[in-house]
Amino acid sequence: RKGRSAMSSDERTSAISLIRHLLHTHGLTHTLAALDEEIGAHVQESGLPSEIIAKVSGILLGTDGADNVGFDYDEVLIAPGKELISKSAGVIPGLHIGNNLSVCFCGKDRDLIASGGADKMVTIAKAEDGAVAQTSFNEHKAPVLSLAPQPGADLLVSTAMDGCVQLHDVAEGSLVKEWRGVHRKFALCASWKDRDLFATCSKDGIVAAFRADAEDGAFQKALDVPMSRENGVNWIDWARGDTSPPVIVAAVQESHTLRYFDIAAQRLWSVSMNELDDGHISFNAMHIAVHPSGKFLAVATDKQRTFIFEWGSRKRVRTLVTPKPVDDFAPAPRQCWDPHGRGIYLTSGTGTVDVWDVGMERCVGELAGHTATIRDMDMVSNASGSRMLATCSFDKTARLWSAL
Repeated sequence: RKGRSAMSSDERTSAISLIRHLLHTHGLTHTLAALDEEIGAHVQESGLPSEIIAKVSGILLGTDGADNVGFDYDEVLIAPGKELISKSAGVIPGLHIGNNLSVCFCGKDRDLIASGGADKMVTIAKAEDGAVAQTSFNEHKAPVLSLAPQPGADLLVSTAMDGCVQLHDVAEGSLVKEWRGVHRKFALCASWKDRDLFATCSKDGIVAAFRADAEDGAFQKALDVPMSRENGVNWIDWARGDTSPPVIVAAVQESHTLRYFDIAAQRLWSVSMNELDDGHISFNAMHIAVHPSGKFLAVATDKQRTFIFEWGSRKRVRTLVTPKPVDDFAPAPRQCWDPHGRGIYLTSGTGTVDVWDVGMERCVGELAGHTATIRDMDMVSNASGSRMLATCSFDKTARLWSAL
């Protein structure tokens, strides 16, 4: 072109190397093979500056690539942190007639506990003493499978076994809106990106996104994302950070990949969970949780293993293996990160929560108290830095846990 010099041989080599690196990172092996066939030879990446790789990869994966240059994973995962949760802080019985299926901290100050049950109810209790705070929400027509609180505000999303999605105001004790027919099968999970955007996923393979109207603040369904035509979506989470793009990551049943979708760019891509980048399926991703830093993703599987991946990549930085037996009739495993990022809490089929030091790849404690399988858990950290963990179980109780 006029005004521009021709690309030199070194520049062309670097450009092709960068493209190959990004295709490899995203697990696009067929496209990579086509590129190699087209250019006639494999171009080595040894001369490609690491800062260029980090910057461009960061842009595409929803992270700040400049911050990843020379990034040491151990600096985050082994960084000193506060003592992990280790003791019981109370039992909350009688929230439901049947089993407790879901639990979370809610309310603007996260001083309330929301519990969803097989009795189709959403019950709100005070986290301080477990006392029921208000009349339960009883609008669901099927068991309540998941709950998700609006960040820094009073709204609460609940999803049910009949695919229904509801939005509640826990301060007013009212149903704000209901969406029926959003999902054709179990609505398994709800998750918020920020105060104006949340999503739900289902056994029907669809992720539905809901956004607040810019003028009146009313929430409307924004779009449906078909993650799979054959299998359901077990869980979803979002890219972390106030400036990160609205990227959803989804765990799909019977798939060797995680699915990423950028709502703003309307772009869907897959990332393999296999170290060899093959199509073999040796486990199912049942639950996922993004690290507080946004740089890692914990994937709990149905094979007694939890993998810690680099965000947006198939690179495994840690593998947590539990010796406890898997109960084929138990619900999917649940997990949540400690807010300081070094520890993670994992449910087991034995009715306990295992406390893991992720940096050391070692189980350092156990939270025992439930007498049946744990169905759900949630973590809260207040302004003073104190943390509390909530769990619910098929023993029809919710429990609170704290650090010493």
